[in-house]
Amino acid sequence: MTSTTPATTARYDAIARGLHWTMAILIAFAFGLGLAAEGMPKAVEAVAVQVHVLVGASLVVLLGFRVLWRVIHAAPPPVPASPLMKRASQFGHLALYLLMGAVLAAGLATLFLRGRGIEAVLFTIPSPLAENRTLARSAKEVHEVLSFALVGLSGLHLAAALWHQFVLRDDTLTRMAAPR
Repeated sequence: MTSTTPATTARYDAIARGLHWTMAILIAFAFGLGLAAEGMPKAVEAVAVQVHVLVGASLVVLLGFRVLWRVIHAAPPPVPASPLMKRASQFGHLALYLLMGAVLAAGLATLFLRGRGIEAVLFTIPSPLAENRTLARSAKEVHEVLSFALVGLSGLHLAAALWHQFVLRDDTLTRMAAPR
């Protein structure tokens, strides 16, 4: 396989790159905060959970916008790769999008089944569901398992990008990096 040079590597546009990195940072932050919140004193935990919810709500909006942007603006042509690597890339990206959506849906279900809404500074979205603590506990478990799956798959995604960049030297990371 031949290496491409940064001058010939097609990049994602600035909006796609911004959405990618913003969401990656917010997902990592929400995951860490979700893990840390359970060991915090109750008053601090309540604030941490509220921030976690607001970050999750922001991710719902960003994911919707990201999917819409991807539909309207095609990705740059893929770097040369074997059919197996192309399939793995397509499957991996689809799985990331599906897991992001599933984690967010399970998080919203948990919140709404607890009888809570989304409380932001300027607005409140009330729960559309009746409170059901039993279902809320199940939804929380699903949210947690899917969150770990998303972080694990994101780690594989990062490892693959680094492998492409530094072993195959095909400038895969350059496609999602800001221009120099």
